[in-house]
Amino acid sequence: MIYKQEHIFWAKLISIIISPYYKFYNLFRKKYSIQKIDIKTILITEYHRIGDLIIIAPILKLIKETFPDAHIILICNKASENLVKHLKLADTVFGVKVPWTNWEWSIYKWWKTRSFAKSLRAFDVDIGIDFKGDIRNSWFLWQTNPKISFGYSATGGEFFFTNPKLINRDLHQYHRANELIKNLELVKLKEEKKAVQNKKERAIIFHPGASQVERIWPDEHWVKLAQLMSVKNKITIVKFGNLNSLIDKLKKADLNIDFFEGDLINLFEWLKRQRYLIAPDSMAGHLASYVGIPVLSLFGSQDPSLVKPINILGEVVVPDKECHHNRKHWRLCSRCMSSITPQKVFSAFTNHITSIERIL
Repeated sequence: MIYKQEHIFWAKLISIIISPYYKFYNLFRKKYSIQKIDIKTILITEYHRIGDLIIIAPILKLIKETFPDAHIILICNKASENLVKHLKLADTVFGVKVPWTNWEWSIYKWWKTRSFAKSLRAFDVDIGIDFKGDIRNSWFLWQTNPKISFGYSATGGEFFFTNPKLINRDLHQYHRANELIKNLELVKLKEEKKAVQNKKERAIIFHPGASQVERIWPDEHWVKLAQLMSVKNKITIVKFGNLNSLIDKLKKADLNIDFFEGDLINLFEWLKRQRYLIAPDSMAGHLASYVGIPVLSLFGSQDPSLVKPINILGEVVVPDKECHHNRKHWRLCSRCMSSITPQKVFSAFTNHITSIERIL
């Protein structure tokens, strides 16, 4: 499940209410055939979280490979903007903050976002793509006036797209994105050689940060894991967000641990040279997977099959029991994360890295 049932209900109700207005306007929009237009400009929107963008990064590369002469425009969130430019995933990149991703209800901010979307009409967009399935994203893309548009109608708003598609909620986020744009007949991108190199002298990376408190693994667990692992491994902690409490506890434990501090681009380049990453369900696992190093991801009550890092060297650790806790978040659970013991993570790491390095 990717959306809360209650949210789907209200979004679809709003969709029904506003549909006559937008369907009327669509009557006056010129109809185009994808087989008959010269695709010169492609607009892609993915501005929710950094991890969401990294998941579809290989698909963005596919689009660039298929349409080498087209101008690719990507709308991402502000936090991702510099990394996207560094990875050269698009020709033009706009980092934005939209009110619905930050749960802001300012009419002025909504109007400002609409004005920005309408300003993109100057690019004369041939193909518009939104991978999210959120009716608000769909509305944003409609404002840019693409000749042909692809998107999911998971929360209603199919009239915002020329080519709407029903969403398969059981598919991983990457595969959903791939399914959406099959009509573009993308070429098969040459697989990059990301051979497993002998990195035993490099570090095991801990990235404790996460965008939501319910995804975070307790400080005490990280300290215990560091005690278990630092005996035979070099450990480096990524400073991300407010980790002062954890850092103080690690220093008090008098462990031989290094720390990394830098922006997303620095982290991206540095991760390439490391041995392994351990992190909760967050951006870090997706970024490490993109650079090609092994990843161990910690999941609580959320379903790993929908959002886990796409990585042949990836492994997932989940709680021993299904969640039956009284939780505030409809999908995430702090108590489930806490139930994953350091010993379990250490055992999973040991088995995983042994199987990987056996092939070296």
